[in-house]
Amino acid sequence: MVDLLTVKNGHSGTIAALKTQDEATIRKLMALGVMPGITLTLEQKFPSYIIKVGRTRAALDRETAASIYLHIAAS
Repeated sequence: MVDLLTVKNGHSGTIAALKTQDEATIRKLMALGVMPGITLTLEQKFPSYIIKVGRTRAALDRETAASIYLHIAAS
């Protein structure tokens, strides 16, 4: 399990956990479809973290991205 900050651009993984105590952040992520068990792709890291979940793309700040943990399939 790795946090989104360590994932390389273009890589995908299954969301394992959302590790934050901030309820507003959790609600925001869940509204975007970011929840455990869903596949997420990191499209870009700079200047913002751009993620793709299903047909939805979203920009996240570094703190929010750090709260997302993924299981990455072995290559």
